[in-house]
Amino acid sequence: MSKQSTPGSPPQPIAFTDRRAQEQEECNQVLSSGIFPPGSHPARFLEFVCAKYFEGESKLSEHTIGVEALGRRANFDPQVDPIVRVEAHRIRKRLAEYYESERPDSRIMLVMPRGSYLPSFVPREQGHKENGTSGGPPVGWRSLLRTYRPLFGLVFLIVLAVAVLSWIHHSSVARRTPNRPPTVRPAEPEAEIRIMAGSSAANYTDSLGQVWSSDRHFHGGEAWTAPYRKIFRTRSPQMFLTCRQGHDFIYDIPLLAGSYELRLYFAETFYGEDNSEGGGESSRLFDISANDVPLVTDFDPLSDAGADNTADVRVFRDISPAKDGKLHLRFSTHWMLKAAAFVNGIEILRQESKATAPIRWVASDSSLVDSSDRLWRPDDYCSGGRVRTHREPVIGTGTPELFRSERYGHFSYAIPVAPGTYTLTLYFAEQWFGLPAGHYAGQRVFDVYCNGVALLRDFDIAKEAGGPLRAVRKRFRGLKPNAQGKLLLTFVPIRDYGCVNAIEVTDEAELASND
Repeated sequence: MSKQSTPGSPPQPIAFTDRRAQEQEECNQVLSSGIFPPGSHPARFLEFVCAKYFEGESKLSEHTIGVEALGRRANFDPQVDPIVRVEAHRIRKRLAEYYESERPDSRIMLVMPRGSYLPSFVPREQGHKENGTSGGPPVGWRSLLRTYRPLFGLVFLIVLAVAVLSWIHHSSVARRTPNRPPTVRPAEPEAEIRIMAGSSAANYTDSLGQVWSSDRHFHGGEAWTAPYRKIFRTRSPQMFLTCRQGHDFIYDIPLLAGSYELRLYFAETFYGEDNSEGGGESSRLFDISANDVPLVTDFDPLSDAGADNTADVRVFRDISPAKDGKLHLRFSTHWMLKAAAFVNGIEILRQESKATAPIRWVASDSSLVDSSDRLWRPDDYCSGGRVRTHREPVIGTGTPELFRSERYGHFSYAIPVAPGTYTLTLYFAEQWFGLPAGHYAGQRVFDVYCNGVALLRDFDIAKEAGGPLRAVRKRFRGLKPNAQGKLLLTFVPIRDYGCVNAIEVTDEAELASND
């Protein structure tokens, strides 16, 4: 509690209660801004450490945050599971971006100083130093202004006189010059683009922390928003609830020179047995082209996904801008009695080589960085199964963090890839049967299929590894996507449940280019 001021005592700049109220207000504004999706790991992390700060805590351990904020078990080991450090890095980065772009005039900033997980509320100049961003004018600019006020006044009068004379000159010239249409400044090309089609929101942050812009660069069509419903096979359902639709519309997207990977996102939320219009396959058919070159003909998004209200992604590589520096994507239908064409999202990523970027997924709700400094994202485009976290360490691997959790049950993945040939690596460890010591062989048996072809039959992880808590890696080469552009992996139980810890997909074009 702050002390009462007495007559003659020096005034206090800001009372403790006033400062705490400002900090509370700033904290609430950050948490409600949407930069961290509600319920996500970063949101829970920040809410927890802010609450502890206001309760008067002076220090927080990684173990406490992992268990109480991120749902890890009581025997959580931060040296094995780096989730707290990963999420803290993500929070610091997003806070810096937030104050730089969305709150440039804020007087105080919420920061998480390096070496600590408790937040601090600091003046903007200090906050920029914490975040590594540019600040404003130096602290002493007011005294500088007072010292050189006469000189500044003279400079101002000179500039004003020059401006008036220039205006008079240009006005006389304009009276002698014919009217010309105003010049529209073209959009600047970008190396990486994510567009949430049909959305008017300023930005959308998906489950991976990637920022999608509102709809832009389009000509024709109309925006449409579906009533809320569950979208299957995705961790980011919100981006499939808006779309641009029409019988013929175009996106003219400025790009830097080079090759790109194009990813188009769809989910049929209008037709199908679970939607208001009913129908099903063939309710809509449309064509997609890039720079007048066909990408897909008679595309049926419901059939492509296998069901309505289901996320579907088509991937194309070696995409380049046309001679005018733009990628011209056209969505059109030549079927007069079919529904309009549509798209939910457009993602364009710089292609660094002839191969598609590797896909690395871990059966977890958060990303991790392995011992080789490779990023593994939460598994996606999955249907069925449950995620379970284990505490026992797995041996026989240089990357034990990949085995800290698993997806188990009767489940499948629809992994979107570009046309080509791929190597699939599946990571397993038996972390249930045979613990602490007991019979394990034959307790879990399952099959694994890729596009209907058996990869593993009667697979018994513990039997293959020689016991529980031992890593097993299975690699399959020469896999090709199905007609829908997917590697459809299906885990079918025979005894108990199928399971998997991590999935890696690499493009064999990369291997060929290195030969």
